[in-house]
Amino acid sequence: MNFGASQRSKRPRKLSGFGIRHLQQGTASLGEIWRTPTSSMMTIAVIGVCLALLVTFHLAIKNVRDAAPSWQKSAQINVFVSSGTNEMERTQLEDQIRQINGVSQVRLIDKAQGLAEFKQDSGFGNALDLLGENPLPDLLIVTPELSQQEQGQLQLLQSKLNQLPHVGQVRLNLEWVKQLSGILNVVNQSVRLLIGLLLISIILTIGNTIRLNVLSQKDEIEVMKLVGATNAFIQRPFLYTGFWYGFIGGLLAWILSNILMLWLGSAVGDLANLYQQSIYLEGLSFSGFLTLMGFSSLLGLMSSWFSVNHYVKKIEPR
Repeated sequence: MNFGASQRSKRPRKLSGFGIRHLQQGTASLGEIWRTPTSSMMTIAVIGVCLALLVTFHLAIKNVRDAAPSWQKSAQINVFVSSGTNEMERTQLEDQIRQINGVSQVRLIDKAQGLAEFKQDSGFGNALDLLGENPLPDLLIVTPELSQQEQGQLQLLQSKLNQLPHVGQVRLNLEWVKQLSGILNVVNQSVRLLIGLLLISIILTIGNTIRLNVLSQKDEIEVMKLVGATNAFIQRPFLYTGFWYGFIGGLLAWILSNILMLWLGSAVGDLANLYQQSIYLEGLSFSGFLTLMGFSSLLGLMSSWFSVNHYVKKIEPR
């Protein structure tokens, strides 16, 4: 009975000792980073800049995708009413358009309102006042449903509108949508390639830094192996060093990404205004911040493991 009790009492002490050793090695690894500030800060700066670019690209693509539904609403169809159509016939045309499957909204801009807007936008108000009558037709702006926003569906809806009576012309302008979609596809593929290159850069940077640390302590590692230290015990401080590189680099990336998002906000807003849209770039949420810190720490830990596992095994006592 006494033997079993003593074994049970040893287990908590063994676990606490294991945790204390990890805490000591982790703290010592952080202190080692601050004892070599120049090289450590350069490594952390590279990690932070690369991760900041990754986060910024991710947030930019996410914000553009979130804004896509509002862009789709701008894919409208302009229906010009035939000249000579009276108000009753125009009202009947509006009702017929609303009954078409896939139509979400119909808005009327009569010829008087259209002429007033044209005078204001064109700056030829005085010249237009010389005209005897209003040359502009009534305009019906048709907004399709979100489920009818594909190019083929919009063209089918356009053909249906053309067949209605009292319709002079139907215009569907999707050229800017095609151009913007093509630009976004190119940017998306470029960003994916760049993300891969940046991740490789981070892995190589951390791996090379840990390699130099291992080689600079080659004599100490040989002595530790002579007295019976295992590879896992020797590798542990270097793994903590890689973890701290990733953790601190993640904090720097979070700060830099917020600065970049503020800087890009005005430029993206100006671009969206060209398409009569509005985009407000949002930064990382709290869950996104935790994900970034976890990813950066894990990336630093894995990069250091690949490096230290290779080079520590190659060092043997002479």
